[in-house]
Amino acid sequence: MMSDTMLPIANLYSRSEAMVLASRLHAYGIFAHIGGYNHACVSVIPLALGGFRFSVPIFQHSLASQIIEESPGFGEPHFSYGLRKAIVKFLILWASLASISVAIQVAMNRDFHIADILFIPGSILVVPVNPQGGNQYFLSRKPKESG
Repeated sequence: MMSDTMLPIANLYSRSEAMVLASRLHAYGIFAHIGGYNHACVSVIPLALGGFRFSVPIFQHSLASQIIEESPGFGEPHFSYGLRKAIVKFLILWASLASISVAIQVAMNRDFHIADILFIPGSILVVPVNPQGGNQYFLSRKPKESG
């Protein structure tokens, strides 16, 4: 009798990657469950939740491991350039607003300090970085070949 116990096979931090992996495994007849899928609709929330917990039935774990290892791009680091573009746009907006604020203060008050101008690049340093973690896979071990 087959066990219906679900075994974690991966923690993924990208919703789209989790959906692609689930579709790939479903195509091979493997039931895949994505834990936390409905709770993480915004791109930075999966990192706070610990990623999407990807599970498969224990009796299909070795086949799923083999399929994942044979997937194109497996093991290559992925970086979301969309989030990086959003951060850069935000930094440009922040720097523009800070520059306008300092320019108005300089125009209205001729006694300004150099610290007012240094405020602009210094204030950008407090912008939160783009949090992205690497995926974790818990694949079954390949049998050792003797010879």
